Amino acid sequence: MKESSEEKKNGDHDQLSDDEARTLGGSLRMVLKQADWKDMVLMMLGIIGCVADGLAMALIMIVLSKLMNSYAAGASFNLEVINKPHCMYFSADTTVCIGFNYVAIGVGSGAFLEGFCWARTAERQLARLGRKYLEAVLRQDVGFIDINHGPSMTSQVISSISNDTLTIQGVLTEKIANFITNISMFITAQMAAVYLSWRLAIVGIPTLSMLIIPAIVYGNFLAEIAEKMQQSYAIAGGIVEQTMSSIRTVYSYVEEDHMVKSYKTVLEPTLMLDIKQGLIKGMAMGSIGVTFAVWAFQGWYGSTLVTKKAAKGGDVFTAEVCIIYGGL
Repeated sequence: MKESSEEKKNGDHDQLSDDEARTLGGSLRMVLKQADWKDMVLMMLGIIGCVADGLAMALIMIVLSKLMNSYAAGASFNLEVINKPHCMYFSADTTVCIGFNYVAIGVGSGAFLEGFCWARTAERQLARLGRKYLEAVLRQDVGFIDINHGPSMTSQVISSISNDTLTIQGVLTEKIANFITNISMFITAQMAAVYLSWRLAIVGIPTLSMLIIPAIVYGNFLAEIAEKMQQSYAIAGGIVEQTMSSIRTVYSYVEEDHMVKSYKTVLEPTLMLDIKQGLIKGMAMGSIGVTFAVWAFQGWYGSTLVTKKAAKGGDVFTAEVCIIYGGL
């Protein structure tokens, strides 16, 4: 009994270690394991570029608010005031135009760093990873080569390298960069909204929960459905593989119809899952209509700030844009 309990504990320990290994293997740290100091520098520059790219909306809205406020101030001028030299209306417009140029230069430089640095470090890490993968295959014993020789082994190695390379390349060049850019845009847009109109930001930012919560709920539902569909397709693929591997036995026992029925039975749940997936996607897309309700509420409160709190229309409007599109 003691030995069996000890074996059970050892088995549980091995299972936990395997789970930890899987978790560690799927982490971002394992993806970036092949990075050297040059790749670290490239990734740091890429992160700076992502942050600069995410700053685009906040900076544009701040400069645009000044332009709109100058238009509103110029609407009260008559022709005699506007035609005077050194008019404040035109000097403000000149400052705003220069500000737009600065924003364009900064955001353009950041976008270039984002694209170039992440793409370059992805190429370096993938080349190093592919070389080590091939070295690991070549380090196998002769028995492994004898058992797995032939064109199937060659195609398997090539396809695995290609698929893994494309997956890691997509993570390094797009997923990480887009994630950092979106986080930067969300934070800086809300900060810009607070800077432009703190009263509107206090009231408007909590309304973003009407946009974020449905997206999270629908995302979780879609992930669960996708996992169930993957399991069903895996079982169906196992039936096909079993049938094709023992095709002579299937023909000899005249089990073709039985295997086809089994395949159809396994795939029947996927039909309902597809219907649920379509409904959830439709509800998710339809929930975007809540954006118009948020716009209406912020428009009403913004007009109240302009008429009763002497807020500037340009600041209020650009703050609304920052809150909505920063949250999306």
